[in-house]
Amino acid sequence: MVTSTPSTPIDEHQEYATVLTWGNRLGLLLLVLGFVSYVTGLLPGTLPLNELPQLWSLPLPEFLAQSQAPQGWNWLTVAGNGDGLAMMGILTLGCITVVSYSFLVVRFLRTRETLRLWMALGEIAVTVVAALGWGL
Repeated sequence: MVTSTPSTPIDEHQEYATVLTWGNRLGLLLLVLGFVSYVTGLLPGTLPLNELPQLWSLPLPEFLAQSQAPQGWNWLTVAGNGDGLAMMGILTLGCITVVSYSFLVVRFLRTRETLRLWMALGEIAVTVVAALGWGL
């Protein structure tokens, strides 16, 4: 029977922090690139930049009706636009915690640390449920 040595908390913290750090850097980079490309016109925007000031003051239903902005996950259809690229940065920042915990899940599977595996899976489940707005 093959046994694995449990990992040390320092290794786990380092792995989690490394993934989180690089994910945050990527998210921030996408936000900045999206913003700069949108403002400079390098990439087209879903909404023309000069129309935004008039639309910002509208209540949400009117904003959506006048702007024809994609709603829900439909924003992925404009991910190639400047403002869509910035949204990809927001998505990256929102998902990086789950990705970081997923690395720990793999580690705990490899080291056969069942309790810690279930704790990491629980963290992922709570985060996903909260992100979906389901509440508990």
